Formats: sequence, C-alpha cells, structure tokens
Amino acid sequence: MKYLVLLVIVFAGIWWIRQQRRPDTPQQKTSGPQIMVACAHCGTHIPENEAIHGAQGVYCSQAHRDSHEG
Repeated sequence: MKYLVLLVIVFAGIWWIRQQRRPDTPQQKTSGPQIMVACAHCGTHIPENEAIHGAQGVYCSQAHRDSHEG
C-alpha cells in the first residue's frame, strides 16, 4: 500500500512539473512585432489590431473618427 501511495506522489510530481513548463497563454507564442498605424486625426501611432477603422482611414479612438469624418 505504501508503494502505491509513493507511486501516485511521483506521478503527480511529474504531471505538475510538466504543467509548469508548458506555456499557458497564446500571447507567449505570438509576442513578436506588431504593425503600427497612424491615426488620421492626430497622428498617434497605435497597433493595427487596436485601431478603429473608418471610411477615411484608421483612428485611435471613436471620438477622433467621429470628429474627423463628421
């Protein structure tokens, strides 16, 4: 019985170590450079995936898009 408990502890330790070494989030895999774009209203550079797209370009905020496009 004590060998069975010892075996379970060893397997649990191996499983825990493997879980700690595995990356948890996809951000760790895709932390490369991002494409930056300039706001058509103020010129501030922001990542393309955070930009707000409008008819006349990309903007850093909804307020700038509304202000610039009328």
